[in-house]
Amino acid sequence: MDAETIAELISSRSRLRIVDLLSRRPRTLKELSVSTGISVQGVLKHMNKLDEMGLVREKKFKGSEIPIRRTYYLKGSRIRDFSLGDLTIIKSTSAKAEGLGSKHLYFDLERLAEDGIVLRRRVRDRTRRLGRVIDELVDAETKLVAFIESMDLDEEDRLVLLTAFTEETLQDAERVLREVHGVPEPRRSIARALAKARRNVKK
Repeated sequence: MDAETIAELISSRSRLRIVDLLSRRPRTLKELSVSTGISVQGVLKHMNKLDEMGLVREKKFKGSEIPIRRTYYLKGSRIRDFSLGDLTIIKSTSAKAEGLGSKHLYFDLERLAEDGIVLRRRVRDRTRRLGRVIDELVDAETKLVAFIESMDLDEEDRLVLLTAFTEETLQDAERVLREVHGVPEPRRSIARALAKARRNVKK
């Protein structure tokens, strides 16, 4: 799945939720409405958009106990939504399960279902943990930027320090300073700005 399609899905939490539900199994408009809390008309609008994106198909069937139903299912990739709160986590895969031709699959049905339940719970737990760690990281980075900006430094030193402390590595910071900002000796500039910051703190 291309980045543009993923970005389009992420832009609507409702569509992302619908796609996640359809990734698990085919569903009717009514079931999607009940599961998402969106009206049937609202779900239909999302389904039309997903159809335009080439992600869904519909199929009619009639069973001995179930009246005629029009169900919708996902084409190609499966797109699972593991988002929690304001943390968006999705997984897109077109991988097919192996071993479906096995004669013993029937006997593994309950075990596979149990594995799925356990793994879903584990993913939710780790997503919550990840969310807390990300919150801590964002808070620490916010404090760092505010602290540097509060110092009695000139704009150049402030830019050098912010770059040094917000890139993944010192090498990344040096590359940005050299290639983007044209600093001839980035490591020396970082050391100089850091020395000024230390003196600033001691005042």
